[in-house]
Amino acid sequence: MASEATTTVQEAHNLLRKIVNAKNGEELKTVISNNLHTCDGVFFAQLDELVEEYQKRGDLQSAAQLKQVGDYMARLRFMI
Repeated sequence: MASEATTTVQEAHNLLRKIVNAKNGEELKTVISNNLHTCDGVFFAQLDELVEEYQKRGDLQSAAQLKQVGDYMARLRFMI
């Protein structure tokens, strides 16, 4: 029985960098659709840490936007 591969912390960071640096909505949609299958607990934990980092820096708008993207991705990934 094959086990599912898990995302490494570095892979999660790389994907988060792509999400944060997306130039527009179309690029963001492409990044999400191309990588959604790799989003697991490690990815979502790193996303939560990044949201907290933005909040600590006082960048509440970026924190809220990233949280919204993460919530959207979780709904797509886990069909909730």
